[in-house]
Amino acid sequence: MSENLLTVNNLHVTANDSEILKGLNLTIGKGETHVIMGPNGAGKSTLASALMGDPRYEVTGGEAALNGEDLLGKTVSERARAGLFLSFQNPVEVPGISLESFVRTALEQRTGEKIKIWNFRKEVKAVLESLDMDEEYASRDLNVGFSGGEKKKPEILQ
Repeated sequence: MSENLLTVNNLHVTANDSEILKGLNLTIGKGETHVIMGPNGAGKSTLASALMGDPRYEVTGGEAALNGEDLLGKTVSERARAGLFLSFQNPVEVPGISLESFVRTALEQRTGEKIKIWNFRKEVKAVLESLDMDEEYASRDLNVGFSGGEKKKPEILQ
């Protein structure tokens, strides 16, 4: 049995004075992959937005924990530093910021430590190889000129 990465118990969420999630329960173990499917309006995006701390969504009941720590009491920045990440259907292009620079800065913000560039580049190279991505992607502007599939791989890297 794997440890739980994410645990959601009896989560209730409202938006625009309408209750969208009505007692949702979800447990995701470390190393597991889950797919959340449902028709429009079922609450998939509401769940993701509420867990990320989007202020347009109000958690009115229930609990959520990431790696055993209360998630709902954290700020958006604290949730991101803890490793929570929201992948977008159509990731935005960020001209002027390379993929490598973006990931390095995010990692430094998450860990609070300055990262040595040469060690970091070795790690990025290894991850790029595992994702079957050419090394030149690291120096390209984030998502600029990437195909749909090419935009998903940098999100996995992130």
